[in-house]
Amino acid sequence: MMTCREFTEILLEYLSGELTPEQIQRIKDHLGGCPPCVAILKTYRITIELTRRLPCHPLPPSCDQRLRVAVAEQWKQQWSGLA
Repeated sequence: MMTCREFTEILLEYLSGELTPEQIQRIKDHLGGCPPCVAILKTYRITIELTRRLPCHPLPPSCDQRLRVAVAEQWKQQWSGLA
């Protein structure tokens, strides 16, 4: 039986249609007996729908620069550990 934690870990893939039929069935079985996860699923779907309606605006230059620096630092840390 799937746990709530397992469900939340693959929720995005479920909504994106990226799971196998077996995984989908496990989710459906879990949702059949777990009202809290049904509520999480509904809330997540509503959140996705609402955010898709938001207008797209470019990032302010200062935010864009900070984001680029942070991503570069993450890449550097990730790849330095592999060398």
